Amino acid sequence: MNTEVTVYCGIDVSKEHLDARINGKTIRFSNTVKGAGRIMDRAGEVHFVFESTGGYERMAAWMMMAAGKRVSIVNPGRVRHFALSMGQLAKTDSIDARIITEFAGEAKPEPAQKPSKLQRTLTALVDRRQQLVDMRTAETNRLDTAGDPIYRKLINRHLKWMEKEISHLEKEIQTTIAQDEKMTEKVQSIRRIKGLGTVCTSTLLAHLPEIGTLSRQEIAALAGVAPYNRDSGKTSFRRHICGGRKRLRACLYMAAVCAIRHNDHMKKFYTRLVEENHRPPKVALVAVMRKLLIAANSAAKNPEFVLVV
Repeated sequence: MNTEVTVYCGIDVSKEHLDARINGKTIRFSNTVKGAGRIMDRAGEVHFVFESTGGYERMAAWMMMAAGKRVSIVNPGRVRHFALSMGQLAKTDSIDARIITEFAGEAKPEPAQKPSKLQRTLTALVDRRQQLVDMRTAETNRLDTAGDPIYRKLINRHLKWMEKEISHLEKEIQTTIAQDEKMTEKVQSIRRIKGLGTVCTSTLLAHLPEIGTLSRQEIAALAGVAPYNRDSGKTSFRRHICGGRKRLRACLYMAAVCAIRHNDHMKKFYTRLVEENHRPPKVALVAVMRKLLIAANSAAKNPEFVLVV
């Protein structure tokens, strides 16, 4: 019986470099189109595995997908825990490339699908908007302590520019969504849920393109709002959430804060958890986040049904 053996090539990513594990050796390439092309030429027909590094891996990973290569993007937390389980305490780019390769050999990650051009555009626009919002917050904080008039004038000028740019990006995001019929349908369905506004909905589509295709357990785990058991013998510890996609949790947190004020169903749910079940407010808020996400997933999956949420 012939069994196909998959050869993995782990790639540690940084802003400037790609450290690839090829034929038992770690070789450094530049994190550029040319560098990614050289990796494909040197490695041959292998399964490339990247860690998710906040976007630095996208260019090389998407280029390899476009070339028909098998590519997976894995959670760096899982890789690090694998390294610790193997007694590997040191951490360098060369070691990381080797550990990613060994992790892939054990975990056998599924190949990822290259997102569509519209999906990539939406993700870029949503990310850029969030970057400007973060910058606006930082500048507003500086304005609070700015005593010199010229200093205040310069900050206010920058704030006005950022307001215009954020407004422009929001229009571009809506235009991008409108170009895709499925995206538009998902947005219309999700927006029927009180608490999930324009910003949160576009963030869900950008960073959770799987929405509407997964089960409630899978969608909660992907977003990092699924509680996990911590039991040992006769002792049961409090369950905690872990992992998931950070940007989604930040988005859902603000949506939950809005929902417990303006969504009667969520308000009653939150109040019951806090007052009757004596849950800490933050724990109850995470439960609201999870409930909103599951409702959004159901709405995207079955747009013909009207959710009472």
